[in-house]
Amino acid sequence: MSGVVAPFTDAILPIVAIAAVGYLLGRRTGLSVEPLNTVALTFFLPALVFHGIATTDLSGGTVVKLVGGVLAYTFVLMGIAYVGGRALDVPEALLPAIALSSAFPNSGFVGIPLTGFVFGEIGRTTATLFLTTQSVVLYTLGVYVVSSDGENAAMEAVREVFRLPLVYAVIAAAALRALGLVPPTDGTFMTTVDSVGSASIPLMLTVVGIQLAEVELGALRRTLLPAGLKLAVAPVVGAALALAVGFSDPRVSNIFVIECATPAAVTPLALIIAYGETPEEGLSAAEFTSTVIFVTTILSVVVLTALVVAVRNGWLF
Repeated sequence: MSGVVAPFTDAILPIVAIAAVGYLLGRRTGLSVEPLNTVALTFFLPALVFHGIATTDLSGGTVVKLVGGVLAYTFVLMGIAYVGGRALDVPEALLPAIALSSAFPNSGFVGIPLTGFVFGEIGRTTATLFLTTQSVVLYTLGVYVVSSDGENAAMEAVREVFRLPLVYAVIAAAALRALGLVPPTDGTFMTTVDSVGSASIPLMLTVVGIQLAEVELGALRRTLLPAGLKLAVAPVVGAALALAVGFSDPRVSNIFVIECATPAAVTPLALIIAYGETPEEGLSAAEFTSTVIFVTTILSVVVLTALVVAVRNGWLF
C-alpha cells in the first residue's frame, strides 16, 4: 500500500490540490477562466517552453523521435476513435468530438506539472516538446476535422498555427541554440524567463480547476467510448510507440507514456465551439466534449497514479 501512497502524495496530490482550489474558485466566485487561460498560453507557458528548449540536454535525434511519436500517437488514436464510433453507430455530429477528445491529451496543463514533479527538468522539457507538437497538429488537422466549412478550413488552420506563441518560443529557442547564442543560464535574462516559466505550473493547474467548474455535463453514458480510449487504450498505444520509436533515454519513454495517458485536453472544446456545427436538438458536440473532459480528468487520477507507481518501480522502461 505504501508503494502507492508515496507516488500519489509526491506527484498526483499536488496536482489535485491546486486544481481543486481552482475548481472552488470557479464555483464560488464565478471567475472567468478566459483571461487566465490567455495569460498562461501567451506569456507563462511560452517562457517555460523557451527556457526548456534553450537549456535542454535532449539530443536532436531524441527530439525528432519525440515529434514522430506524437504524430503517430495522434493518428492512431484518431483512427481507432473513428472506427469505434462507426461501429457503435455514434451520430455523425459527435464523431469529430470523439476523435479529438480521444487523441489529444492534456499534455500541457496536466502533463507538464505531473512530469515535472516526477522527473524534474527533463520531464518539463520533454512535456513541452510533446505539447508544442500536439498544438501544431491540433490547430491544423484538428481545425480541419471539426470545421463545418471545408473550403476555408485549411487556410484557417494555417492561420491558427501562426497565432500560437508556443511556435515562436520554439523557433526562437532553437535558433539561439543553433547559433550558439543562448544567454547564460545564471544571467538575468534566463533567470527571469525561468521564473516566469516556473510560475506557469500552478497557474495552469488553477486554470484546469476553473475550467472543470464551468463544465456542463451532458449524457455520461455516451462518454464511454472516448473515456475508455483515453484512459485505457492511450497508455498502451503510448507504450507501444515508445518501444517502436526507441528512445535512448528510458526517462523520455516513461514521460511519453504518461503524457499520452493524461486526460482529454480542453483546447479541442474551444475548436468545436468555434468551428463545429450546432445541432438544433439533442446533445451537442460541445456538451459531449465537456462531459468527456470532466470524466477523464477525474478518473485519470487513478490511471496516472498507477503509471507513476509503475515508473517508480521500473515496470515500464
